[in-house]
Amino acid sequence: MSPPTSVARLLTRAFAVLALLIVVSGLSGAGTALVQHQTVEQLTDHVLPLQLQNAELRAAMSDGQRGLRGYLLSGDPTLLGNYYSAHADYKTSADDLRGMATGGEGVAIEAQLDRAEAWWAVAERQRQVLPRSDEAARFVDQGSALFLAFESANTGLDTALGDRADRLRDRSETLGVGTTAALVALTLAAALVAALTAVRTTRRITGPLGRLVTVLDDLGRGRYGRRAPTGDGPVEIRAVAAAVNNLAEQADRVRREEEEIARLRGEIRVLNTRVRQHLAVDSAMQEAATGLVATLGAEHAVLRIAAAADAPKMVTRHSAAGAAGSLDALACADIAWLGEHDLWLTADATDVNAVDVGDPVPDPEAAGWRAAGAGPVLTVAVTNGDTRLGALTLLRAAGRPGWSPVEIRLAESVAGDLGRGLHHARLFEQEQRLVAQLKELDSVKTDFMSTVSHELRTPLTSIAGYVEMLRDEDAGEVTPAQGRMLDVIKRNTTRLRALIEDLLILSRIEAGTFRTRRQTVDLAAIAGTVAAEAAEAAAKTGVTLTVDLAGPLPVDADKEQLDRVVEGLLSNAVKFAPGGTVTVTGRADAGEVVLCVADTGMGVPDAEQGQLFSRFFRATNAIHLAIPGTGLGLAIVRTIVENHDGTIEMTSAENDGTTVTVRLPLAGDRVAA
Repeated sequence: MSPPTSVARLLTRAFAVLALLIVVSGLSGAGTALVQHQTVEQLTDHVLPLQLQNAELRAAMSDGQRGLRGYLLSGDPTLLGNYYSAHADYKTSADDLRGMATGGEGVAIEAQLDRAEAWWAVAERQRQVLPRSDEAARFVDQGSALFLAFESANTGLDTALGDRADRLRDRSETLGVGTTAALVALTLAAALVAALTAVRTTRRITGPLGRLVTVLDDLGRGRYGRRAPTGDGPVEIRAVAAAVNNLAEQADRVRREEEEIARLRGEIRVLNTRVRQHLAVDSAMQEAATGLVATLGAEHAVLRIAAAADAPKMVTRHSAAGAAGSLDALACADIAWLGEHDLWLTADATDVNAVDVGDPVPDPEAAGWRAAGAGPVLTVAVTNGDTRLGALTLLRAAGRPGWSPVEIRLAESVAGDLGRGLHHARLFEQEQRLVAQLKELDSVKTDFMSTVSHELRTPLTSIAGYVEMLRDEDAGEVTPAQGRMLDVIKRNTTRLRALIEDLLILSRIEAGTFRTRRQTVDLAAIAGTVAAEAAEAAAKTGVTLTVDLAGPLPVDADKEQLDRVVEGLLSNAVKFAPGGTVTVTGRADAGEVVLCVADTGMGVPDAEQGQLFSRFFRATNAIHLAIPGTGLGLAIVRTIVENHDGTIEMTSAENDGTTVTVRLPLAGDRVAA
């Protein structure tokens, strides 16, 4: 068996002949193209311009002859101008011809120019005689003979130039055909050599290379067990096959490592999710320690969280099943020595110089490591942003491999998520305590409001009763001044009673004891009654009250509560629209009863309309105008409407009025009108 040759030698021998043929073909084509170029250049740059210039000379002569002859025969001076112009063109053409002449062409050109000059001399003499005279006729005959001699010489030169141009064209065509034939022959030879080279290359190179490509394709398709043959083809292909096999082995190792890393990352992601789900600090710490021991193959995990202003120091520890060693000493060790570093790594527990820190480890920490075991130690910071909360320490048994970069990054990931989880858990615990406190305060407030409201009702009822007795003069005659005072007391007593009623209703709503006793009632009748009662108050403030109720409007509702809804809406409208108009409308629409109360009053600023139904809310424009109110009416109205399965909407524009729309389900049976 012959020793393997190289690809370079095979290709050098195969393409040497091909390169030679290409060089010969190129030189032949270049030489022929150069000659052909010179021929074409002579034809286009010399012969054809000479022909053109010779024709222009003849045209100038012809124009001069026609102009002079016409002048002599007709006496028209404008024709003489043509003669002068032709004479000038002739001189230009004659100079150009002399400048372009080379070799034997100069003799022929000078010969025809001599004849032309002879004609121009006679023509000058003709120009000076009288037109249509006998002398002019004699000069015409003489000039004709001279012009014929010029034409003969001009035609001879033109014929000679045409013959020369034909010879140059024939020569160019002959060279083109020859060049094409030679190039075709050389191309065919080169193609033949290339075909022979391809066959030889296919047999010696592409066969082994194709088998190598097949192996690479199989590896790319996931057939990782395929290997390339290393004893086939030239030495370079054998070397490539060996390199491919080596890369395939390395890829197998990397792939197994990546699969292991992907598995670890997947488990770490699940662990991070479980850690973040815990809302209790100790549960999150225990989840992290247990998960890291199982996922990263550690024998022990100790998680130490430093004490905070509102939380004590916390320690969680976990060991793999059957792992020996005590974690008590490490759990009690202070972590303040760790400083501002995020990562601490040691080769084993007997190395008291942390690799990534360079500072000696305090004795309590080192003793804790030795008590837990003698293997590699990894400690990462547990942080939340720039705040260090504590440290997570993982320990392996003696003799086990150290911590890989991937394991370190995964441990840091868990520590980071744990820091955020601990922060959230602490916030959650604080929020829970605050919520409990707020609920307690809210309960105390509700009880206080209910108690105070009940306590105020009794003396207020007594005051109202005595006011009525005084107004009825049960205690003696009442003077006009005393009557006005009693009216003031009565009005304020009524306002105070309404406020107490609102507070009692609000306390029942917040306590969840607000109930409705439903029956079928006519909302149109209720609204009409309330509107009639409000007419007097509206008249006092100059409000025009309009009522348009298309009753009956039956709804299943608590009559007293609906009465409060209509009264609250109407009183608000009258109060905030002094001197304006208030319109009350009611109708049935698509299974609903729609009640609208619209006014042309001050309206509510756009920025405040989202708070209209909030408790104790009052619009700023009403506050600035010192219009009395508590801000409870609309909140109570909305609660009553929603308890009746209805909706309430308000549209308002400042200084342009307000419209409140209440929608309640239409009752199944309509009440009588």
